[in-house]
This record gives sequence, structure tokens and C-alpha cells, in this order.
Amino acid sequence: MSTDRLVELFLQSAGVEDATKELDEESVARGIAQMEMLMTSEEAAQVVAPASTFVLLGMALEEKPKLGLGALASYKKSLELLKNNNEWERCVLLQQLGAMSFRLGRMSEAKNWFQDCSQAMRAAPGHPRDARLFQNSFSTSQTRLEFAAKVEKFMAQICRHLGDNTGAHAHALEAQLLLSQGAGSDAVQRVEAGKAPATQGPDALKQLWEEEAEEIRLKQYSFLDEGPTVLVMLDLNEHLPMENASTAVTSLRQFRVTCQEKSVEIQLRLRAPASGGKVKHFLLMLDPLSHEIIPEDTVPRLRGKESKRRLEVKLFKRNKEQKWFGDLVADAPAPKERAKKVAAKGSLLNPLTPEEIARLPKPGTTCSDNRPSQFQPKMEEQSASVVWIEEVLQERLEGELLISVRLKESLSDVTMQDLELAMDTHRLTLTCARCPGEIFTMTLPEESFGDAAARWRKKVKTLELRFPAKAGPKKEA
Repeated sequence: MSTDRLVELFLQSAGVEDATKELDEESVARGIAQMEMLMTSEEAAQVVAPASTFVLLGMALEEKPKLGLGALASYKKSLELLKNNNEWERCVLLQQLGAMSFRLGRMSEAKNWFQDCSQAMRAAPGHPRDARLFQNSFSTSQTRLEFAAKVEKFMAQICRHLGDNTGAHAHALEAQLLLSQGAGSDAVQRVEAGKAPATQGPDALKQLWEEEAEEIRLKQYSFLDEGPTVLVMLDLNEHLPMENASTAVTSLRQFRVTCQEKSVEIQLRLRAPASGGKVKHFLLMLDPLSHEIIPEDTVPRLRGKESKRRLEVKLFKRNKEQKWFGDLVADAPAPKERAKKVAAKGSLLNPLTPEEIARLPKPGTTCSDNRPSQFQPKMEEQSASVVWIEEVLQERLEGELLISVRLKESLSDVTMQDLELAMDTHRLTLTCARCPGEIFTMTLPEESFGDAAARWRKKVKTLELRFPAKAGPKKEA
């Protein structure tokens, strides 16, 4: 059933004839009750779940300027009829209810809905964009962090309307924090956020990242497919080109792990005792990955004892069912060599040579017009060796001259448009675009003929030229 038909049925059930007027609570309740009877019937329930249909109705009513109360009531009824264990469906409905209440100016009610949404979201696994929502009648491209940030933004606006500036500021900061933890952010910073520093005073690890360092690219690592996740492991003693590197790493904060959907970047900073305490910056780039990951779900951990530590980075697959075999990194196409820029021929930076200038076309009055200046073809010799012509026949019929030029059978796709004909009073010249440089010429008879009429005979690949004889001067009686 289309959404327009749902709106029409709701208005009829509510007893509303003019959809441009505001709805009242009584008509909305009547319309929702009638629609529930219709949707929960045995036949209707077999086709689509009532909760999903009320979501569609709510979205359709939400688009109408005066039917907001109907949309709010539809979402409430959908929440009431929701019977499955899909946590994201419940979260989406609570967010829709909060947003609709906010638009209707019901700030206290909207605040309650969004608070319930935040609570329900803690139990929801994964991301809303990966969930099947209301039998696929509702979809969203939001990640978990984006969904939560949207809720916090609404809460900030609601607190501002209610006069709670402190709460508004706190929710706005929380929204910014959530968005900063998305794709491209440092997974280590996200994991370590909220933890109290181990020691008081200057932060030695923060200072480590501010000093100049020698960059060293890493090429060795290992990984393990764990089903829905992939575990990337960097063994500090084995994969770093430095003896006893593990002893120089004391905290996860010495790492930075940045992920995109098709790439992982791992950075490490440490002081090398063998180099007089100089800071070394190790970089491992995995780009492009063989398959997509969910960047914001990445979890880095520092494991092992002081003498044998390793970094473990858990990557969450976009496609949980797909096995990752072979290389973790896909083969990237070789970069194309950048073509050297050369100045255009004939410009001041790249002038023509005298020989090239001599070969430029010059105007003339013969059949070799627009040819290079030194080009004077020997017509008879070239005509005898034209490779694209099979034979030439010349016939004298009553009152006309017929010249037939038959082409080679190999030129099966030649058309009239591929041929170019030029004539003067004594000579005929014919060229073919498919065989540049091969020119057919023929000397015309000395008799006086009129203008030629050309005809292309496709089946036999023959060009016919008919020259009518000119009438001689009339003799006076």
C-alpha cells in the first residue's frame, strides 16, 4: 500500500475532510484506533507487521505541514505494537518520537523520549545502518556514533529552550566528542579517553609526540581472521628493526591508530637507548585493505610482558560473513608515470624546422591543391599502383560517358562518405579515407562532357560516374 493511500485512509478514519487544517487530539485518536483495527486484522498482519505500517504512516504524515499530531500518534502506536527484539528499531522510534515532539514544541516530552533513546542505545549492538529496520521500510546511513551525536544535539537544543544553559553546553560538547571519534580519529585516544594520568606533573608521553623524530617505515606484521573481526598484531621485538624494542614501550599512548574504511595507519614513538635517547617514529601503513572495515569500532590493546610486548588492533569487518584470506592489503595499481609537458609544436618554445616549414600546405590551382609544396604526384604511375581499387571500366554509351571504379573486396565496410572526388576539365582524382596516401587519378577524354553524376552501388562496391555529352552549337539554316 502506498504512503499516500495510508494518509488518505487515516484522514477518512479520523473524519477529517480538509488536510490543510490542524488536527485535534480527538480526531487523531479516532483515526489511529480505526487504522489499528485495519492493520491488525488477520489478513493485513500476514502481509506486513502493523508496527512497520504505522512507521510508514508516521513518516508520511510528518511531511504534511498540519498533520504533525497524527505523525506523533503513529510513532507512539508503532512503539506500542513493537514485539521483536530489534534494539535499533526501538532506538529509531524513540528518536523519531523525540524529534516530532520537539517540532511540535513539546520540549519536556521530547526530552523524555531522547533520554529513553540514549538508554536503549546502550544495549543495541553494532550500527543502525547495518540493522534491518521495520521490514526494510526504514533505512539510515548513520553509524552508532553519528546516531548518538544527533540525539545529543537535540538534547542541547531542548535544554536551551527550557532555560538550562549548563545542560545545553554539556550536551553540545558530548556531540562534538562523539563526532570526533568517528572515521579518521585516533582509536588509542578513544580507548584512553576518561582515564586519569598515571603520574602527576609533566606528561612525558605527550612530550614524546612533540619532539622531532626519525621516521622508519615498517613492512612486517601479522593478522588473524576471527570471524566478524580481524586481529592485526605488531610484535615489537620481531617486527621492529630495533633490538629490545619492547622494553622502550610502556604505554598504549605511545601508539596512534587511525582507520578509514579501506586503510589502517599505525604509528609508534619511543626513545632508543642505543641512539642516545633519540626519538624514533615507526609507521605501518595498510592501504588499501582487501575489504572494508568499520573504522569507529577499532579497538587497540597493548599486550604481553615488558620484555615481549605486542600491539593488537581489532578491526571490525563491514561484511561479517566474508573470510579474509591471503594478504591483508590489496594490490594497488602501479602509479602512472607523469607525462613530461612538451610545448606545442610550432610555438615559440618549440619552433618548426626549415624542412617542416617547407612541407606545410600552400594554395595552388591544380588537383594537388592543399598538398605539401614539394608534393607533385605522378598521376599515371600512382593510378597503376592504387591498392584499394580492383578495376576501372570506361564505357561510351548513347550521349554519355560511364566510368566505373570497383573497390577491393577486403574493403567491405566502405561507404560513399569514405570517398572524396575532385575533377577539373582534364583530370579525375579519387581518394579513400580508409587508405590515406593512395590516390587514384585518371585523364579524362578530350571530348566535351557536362557535369558528372555519381552513384554508389553498395553490393558490388562500385562508384559509377556518368558524364553527359555537351550539345554542340546549333547550325543556322
